[in-house]
Amino acid sequence: MSANSNLSVEQRAANISGEFGEMGIDVPAADVQAEFSQMTEFKVPVADAEQSIVRRVINENDLENSDLAEGVAALAGFGGNANPGSQAFEPTLLADVPALGDEEWVDVRAQVTDLWEVNHDSMRQVGLIADESAQMKFVVWAKNTDDLPTLEEGVTYDLASVITNEYEGKYSISLNKASTVRKSEEVVEPTDGKTRATGTLVALEEGSGLIKRCPHEDCSRVVQNGRCSEHGAVDGVFDLRLKAILDDGSRAIRALFNAEMAEQVTGVSLEEAKEMAAEAFDAGVVEAAFREALIGTTFDVRGPVIGEYFLVDEAVETTYSSENPGLGDPSLADAVTQRQPAKRVFAQELNAATHSFTRPEDEGDDRAPKFTLLPSGEAANRVLVVGTLIETSDVGSDSEFWKGRVMAASEAVNIYAGQYQAEAMDVLRSATTPAYVAVVGKIHHYETDYGVNVSIQPEHISIVGGEARDSWVAETIDATQQRLGALASGEADASDAVATVYGEDISDVEAAVEAAAEDLDPEPEARAEPVQ
Repeated sequence: MSANSNLSVEQRAANISGEFGEMGIDVPAADVQAEFSQMTEFKVPVADAEQSIVRRVINENDLENSDLAEGVAALAGFGGNANPGSQAFEPTLLADVPALGDEEWVDVRAQVTDLWEVNHDSMRQVGLIADESAQMKFVVWAKNTDDLPTLEEGVTYDLASVITNEYEGKYSISLNKASTVRKSEEVVEPTDGKTRATGTLVALEEGSGLIKRCPHEDCSRVVQNGRCSEHGAVDGVFDLRLKAILDDGSRAIRALFNAEMAEQVTGVSLEEAKEMAAEAFDAGVVEAAFREALIGTTFDVRGPVIGEYFLVDEAVETTYSSENPGLGDPSLADAVTQRQPAKRVFAQELNAATHSFTRPEDEGDDRAPKFTLLPSGEAANRVLVVGTLIETSDVGSDSEFWKGRVMAASEAVNIYAGQYQAEAMDVLRSATTPAYVAVVGKIHHYETDYGVNVSIQPEHISIVGGEARDSWVAETIDATQQRLGALASGEADASDAVATVYGEDISDVEAAVEAAAEDLDPEPEARAEPVQ
């Protein structure tokens, strides 16, 4: 069987037909060639099309791995790894799977660390495996896998010819009829799956605060309107949790704080939360209090990623440092949310960012996110600003509509909140100025007789301390310098657009960075040189 990558489609079709023909399976070359043509019309590379066609024939004929001729197995991409005990077994570290991509055949040596309840007839088993590098979900499909042993927790296995799967950036592996399983002679010491990360808490999702859980043994489902989805009407048991969004300006992840962690970071115990709810006749006051206390706070956290959440086992309130790990670790991929991250931008740059746009692929979608082109070379949909609230006023005519001005470094930015931002409006209405505030919100543009004005439409405003403000200034200095560096080197995706829309003079943004650095550290020799 030739492995020449320069084979024509006609030759590949003939090879496939011939290999299966030797196994007594009629696969007409003309049909294979037609399938090649269809796939290439959809931009599928020839090598990938070849592999897909062969696997389709294998599946349609219910062939087991042991049934395959060597040539067919090679064409299918099984790589001859049917025997995990042979020299052909070459384990891939789980941490390296995302780099390989989707639908790649690999060998894995890993320990089963957790088995989950199967919730679909197409699955035999589902759970978590781990090696020394990472943890990952696995699935054993039910179809034609009766010959595979049932996997047990705590046992290390050599899993040969398993396939990688990717869904919305999250990777797993699956075992099917082409896979083989054997208890490994080597014992893997699995990682605990815990990752250290740092990010600013910018939102609490619905279901945070004081909740009720099903009281049935081994059931931790949240009770909604007095009902458990599994056990029906129940008298729920109170619990605390935080479903938080942590954000580092480049990425946002979902993080889950259990009752112990929620109490630690809020200082509110379960009993105190119950008392708060009883006094207000509303459990929602607990979530509101947590939101007010936590948004704008940066945390150094540690824990594993399970499903789509980072489960916080340790949490320490911290301030920004360039040495912080942020949220860039590949192991956090499953917890990354589609929510647009909140860019750290000084008011000088934000006020000059007058050009907004919708991505071409979203045109015609009224609900598509709108982005603002920053003069430093990136697109921003949401921002986090921490500064001094210096003015508040009700500028509404028929109804309340509050305006605030926040000094974000050495210039002020406007924020506006009305009935659709009721919580933020309450803060502006009751705030005593001056006060340090953290503002998370969307960038808003409006036309005037004098041009385009920029403001922030707040999703939340919290009163914070001076340490949080200084931490944000330090983080925004670094973030802006990185954007300016990419712009200067031509590495920024929006370099051409910035030059067209704003010109090439970025001295105002550089001056803002320099002024912010001087504010934090008045000693010039201690400050970094501005980007040239």
